[in-house]
Amino acid sequence: MVMTGTPPGGPRPSTKAVPLPHQFPSATAVPDSGEGSLARKVAAARAAMVARLEDNGDLRPGPVRQALLALPREVLMPQAYVRRSQPDETPPHWDRLDWSTPEDRQELLAVLYSGQSVLIQHDGEPLLGRMPAPRSGGRITSMSSTVGMTADLLHQLDLQPGHRVLDIGTGAAMTAAIACWICGDGGVVTLDRDQHGSPQVPADTSSTAAKPHPPTNHAPSGSPSTICGRAWYGPG
Repeated sequence: MVMTGTPPGGPRPSTKAVPLPHQFPSATAVPDSGEGSLARKVAAARAAMVARLEDNGDLRPGPVRQALLALPREVLMPQAYVRRSQPDETPPHWDRLDWSTPEDRQELLAVLYSGQSVLIQHDGEPLLGRMPAPRSGGRITSMSSTVGMTADLLHQLDLQPGHRVLDIGTGAAMTAAIACWICGDGGVVTLDRDQHGSPQVPADTSSTAAKPHPPTNHAPSGSPSTICGRAWYGPG
């Protein structure tokens, strides 16, 4: 659920195209042992996803489109699961793909920029420090929304620079990332009840500018802290 508002004194005026408030660290700088440039492959996959959304009527010109062309999903979701078993096969089996593993990048690139939901958590595990092994049994407990659904929501919100956004149930944080891109991260607050829903992006967002840094709601009541303009609630 996403809630929006304007800061005291009304919205901040803007007469220019929506800028990119922060440059994300480029995962495309990682050397690619395959043929061609990894940077070009990622840019092409991103552009192709946006083109499909436009062709399907899910995306129109404006800041949401600009954000989708700019935001690196491979940084925000550097690991994802793909199901290897048939729908009626039990127990189900998944492989975990990791962007830091060159052999995984081609398949993970297709998954991340397919526009479909991306499976990011198995059986409520922490998203950081996971064992790089296949999973058998259990269930997928967190996934991103489809990009078309996210784009439709954000189009309806008509976000503007300076708007304040509360994203409840942050999950993979793609909605929050686009909100940060459009509004500026200082007014974007993310909350998630999953105590293991740690961010996959680098924790030191002030130095890497990899935003958003989705917090978790570790306890029903706690003291709020702030990370780069977003609040999280921890025990204490």
